[in-house]
Amino acid sequence: MPRGIKTTIIGLIGATLISSSALAGGFSRGTANLDGLYADGFELYSGLTFVSPGRSYENIVGTLGASADQTFAEDYYVPYVSFGGKLVGDLSCVGSYTQPYGAKSTYEGLLRFDTAARDFVVDEYGLTCAYGADLGRGTAYLIGGAFYEALDYFEAQDFSVGPLSGGGQAPGESTLNMTSEAWGFRIGAAYEIPEIALRASVIYRSQTVHDASGMYNNVPFAAIAAGRLWDPTPYVGMFSAGASAQATLPQSLEINLRSGIAPGWLAFGSIKWTDWSVLQSLVVVEEIDGAEWSDSDFFFKDGWTVSGGIAHQFNNEFGGSVSVTWDKGVTSGYDTLSDTWTVATGVRYAKDNIAISAGGAAIYFTEAAKTLGDDYTATSPGEWGYALSLSGSVKF
Repeated sequence: MPRGIKTTIIGLIGATLISSSALAGGFSRGTANLDGLYADGFELYSGLTFVSPGRSYENIVGTLGASADQTFAEDYYVPYVSFGGKLVGDLSCVGSYTQPYGAKSTYEGLLRFDTAARDFVVDEYGLTCAYGADLGRGTAYLIGGAFYEALDYFEAQDFSVGPLSGGGQAPGESTLNMTSEAWGFRIGAAYEIPEIALRASVIYRSQTVHDASGMYNNVPFAAIAAGRLWDPTPYVGMFSAGASAQATLPQSLEINLRSGIAPGWLAFGSIKWTDWSVLQSLVVVEEIDGAEWSDSDFFFKDGWTVSGGIAHQFNNEFGGSVSVTWDKGVTSGYDTLSDTWTVATGVRYAKDNIAISAGGAAIYFTEAAKTLGDDYTATSPGEWGYALSLSGSVKF
């Protein structure tokens, strides 16, 4: 199999897996592209995935009464870029950027009293290196690196839609904005036989602990609604107050395997474990007297993602691929993050030192019920979402 064809087939995998991984379990989104670790020279990779989850609620019953059915999951984008390759001898390094975690949702009706909107995203900047040892029949790699995470969190409550705990009505929204930074690491190993397009890898990504801080706005109304105060008088004139919270984002372990199975054909698969059970709740503390103001319950279970697919090279320039991904839901009844099934397909054009890939995915969300928590209960029906991705690479 000519090397150009092997390279194009392997590149096809990204067109499908980028689309499907952007909606993995919990709050998972993107994964750092480390393909440059195996390049002969230097390569630049970049891509963008658009995801429209379209997740909705039915049969909503809360402390303030019933709310109309509604779609709450917002569309979002997942970018990535990486650059790197062989530095000297058997040492390769890659600098990367992606958004590994995020969530974006807005709510209607009486649900806005508990949560009007929630939006958070984590930006990851990483440097990963690999040392390759020639084994005669293939090359073995030891992989290690570090990454820096920047977290932005936003939450809003609308107290004009229902009674306050102290009675009466309050106009407008109270908002919470917090940011945080954390460091983590990844280690792993890989084995490659280029002649048959075989590559196996295992990568561990560490957990990160975020100590977030920021500001509450519209403090008196937030204090009353949270049951903190019957009388906002001590807070009159204080539109903003400091807030803080601590959250742990999960560790993960991913195994990937790909291999040529016939001339122009390649099979690939992966399995990933993500320790979402570390995220039990998010407790926000106000910095006026150090008291708890809000508590968002998750109580996630660990997540598993299993994927497999086939890629085929049609000629020296064009190829296509298809994959199926199952993601185990992490919900324990405090949300409707249930199992998902994703069917993704992609096409790739490569000529000389430039390659362009496009992919699409249909995502099926299984039915689930939110039965726990002190805010409201609801069900999410079995329904469909989709994702589109565009990516490219340049060899130097």
